[in-house]
Amino acid sequence: MNNKKARVGMSVLALAGLPLVAPQVSAFDYAVSGFIRQEMAYKLSNTENPNTTGGNHFNGKSYVTQGKFLPPGQVITGRRDLSTDNDWNVFATKSEIDVNFSFSNNVTGFAKFRGYYQPDVFDEVDKSGFVDGDGGQPDHFGVPNHGNEATHLSISGDDYMLDMPALYLDYAKGPLWVRIGQQQIAWGEALFFRVADMANGLDFRRHVIFDFGAEEYSDERLSSPGIRASYQVDQNWEVEVFAQMFQPTILPTNYSPYNLIQSGFNMNKGYEEGFDKVDDAINGGIRVQGQNLGEDGSWGVQLFAVTRHNPDPIFTLHPSGINNLAFPVLPNQETGELLDFSSQPFIYEPGSAAGTASPTEWFYNSGIAGADGLDVVNGLIHDFPWIKSFAELGLGLTPNANGDYLTSIAGGGHNTLGGAFPSGINGNDFLELFWQAGLAGGGTTLDGALGALDSLVGGSGLSGLMRVSYASENIFGFGVNHIIYAGEDSFLDQLVMRFEMSYTPNKKFTNNLRYEFIEEDEVLASFVLEKYHRFSDSFPATFMIFEYMYRKESDLLGRHLSGLGGTVTKRPGGGEQDRGWHGTVLAFQQPFPGLKWRLDGSFLYDFEGGFLFQPAVRYKPNGDWTVEAFANIIDGNNSSSLGVFDWSDDFTMRITYQF
Repeated sequence: MNNKKARVGMSVLALAGLPLVAPQVSAFDYAVSGFIRQEMAYKLSNTENPNTTGGNHFNGKSYVTQGKFLPPGQVITGRRDLSTDNDWNVFATKSEIDVNFSFSNNVTGFAKFRGYYQPDVFDEVDKSGFVDGDGGQPDHFGVPNHGNEATHLSISGDDYMLDMPALYLDYAKGPLWVRIGQQQIAWGEALFFRVADMANGLDFRRHVIFDFGAEEYSDERLSSPGIRASYQVDQNWEVEVFAQMFQPTILPTNYSPYNLIQSGFNMNKGYEEGFDKVDDAINGGIRVQGQNLGEDGSWGVQLFAVTRHNPDPIFTLHPSGINNLAFPVLPNQETGELLDFSSQPFIYEPGSAAGTASPTEWFYNSGIAGADGLDVVNGLIHDFPWIKSFAELGLGLTPNANGDYLTSIAGGGHNTLGGAFPSGINGNDFLELFWQAGLAGGGTTLDGALGALDSLVGGSGLSGLMRVSYASENIFGFGVNHIIYAGEDSFLDQLVMRFEMSYTPNKKFTNNLRYEFIEEDEVLASFVLEKYHRFSDSFPATFMIFEYMYRKESDLLGRHLSGLGGTVTKRPGGGEQDRGWHGTVLAFQQPFPGLKWRLDGSFLYDFEGGFLFQPAVRYKPNGDWTVEAFANIIDGNNSSSLGVFDWSDDFTMRITYQF
């Protein structure tokens, strides 16, 4: 073993409180390696994340009333200016240490230690509503699943994360192989697309999915304790099984640079309560693979089945438990129980620092989130008896044949509060009535009474409390791959074709935050062509890949298609949910002579109107140092999977020292 590597690795492990003793028995051996890397993603635009308070489209904008319950045309300061100006999407130091153990010819082990430090270089608005952390720096890594941690083997603070993505033992003897411990399970072949790769959820807290495309999800898959085993039946057929503790997908934390949860929705303890219901669940799967089949050995097949709790959260609203005296006590029309405002999910955030500060902002944000903002309001009336009584008894609303109380975002005549309620109340009207109750600072929040703050900086923002669920599901799928053999100079020679398909019956999706989920049969399919081809004798072979993906019910982010495409004046719809989601990827890698330089490029296209273009260059002057530079150019609209990241164009540089 390289003595230099051993000394460096052992000193780091000693600092981590993991004493290792030099091997005394010849049967035991170990090797230590790792890297330290500086990762920097510099923003290429002045646009901020619209899901953060500092990037809110309505910063500093007044609200002009337009409904029935406030005088039309009245100008109200709806949100103070909390704009931020960030130069970086990522500015972090990352380190990994790998320790390989060999106990005998049959037993080996592996441990990976990872550290990630993100200094506070961001111009931020924290949850208390102040810029630059006056009320406390946002927690970029804490997740209330295992205490305040994302996984079983992690420790984090506001600006750092230490974890162990791998800690396992391998046993191999003859045709049997078994792995026990903390591990990630990677099935499937597609780049960017996941069809068979369904064992593990993903961690989006760092750079979401915008690292090197060629790395697939190797740094994002979330490990969990489990058992994985395979048995080689003969030279062609293998059976593999796994059982693994449930580990949910981790979204970027609230108020962090890549936050996906808008300020108009408050998670409070939503993640923790959802995880507590399934923290003892076990996911399992089986896969049968056949390789080198056919007369020329050019065919391969696989069949797989997975039973799991879906790691992707399903969001619903839930009662806040916080009263507001501006609203009356009303009866539950089914039970007669008297209910106050605390039985519904809205709260008022102080000074419009968070929450939604106008009905227009509500519909603007719901379009970005991939939800039908008007159906969210209809769902509130259906799911919360106090709001139903408010709508029916207070406003005289009745449902139509589809069960909807409100059928348009805006329109109709104007009136003022106190007069008769004409027909045609729309979404803006209804939300305006809710929102205006906080204008005088009469509401309460999770953090206490509003008081003087609101009188100084404006009214309150309307915020809904959410919780999550992790639904159980069964996934069945198959795959086929084939290698074409042609003439030596033919472009088709050794072209690899791969096809994967999965079927999930009765898959559950978020249904505009309603209690009742959307439940549909989901089908995912991908077709892949990949090839190494040498265009010149002076250059190494070029690797090229083309992929196509079809998703029947969801987009690339797992959102149901029925919620995509909404704006402040238009509800979602227009056919997306009927024709499914379609996307393609084109990618290549071209090493240069001597292998010091390599060009990469990948292009992801969403047929609904979005793309990700990632040109890249890699320079490796020697075995210790690597410099990588790439750009992420992203474009999308509210119908596209990439619309939510349209703001995040960046230029990334990674400088790595390996030891």
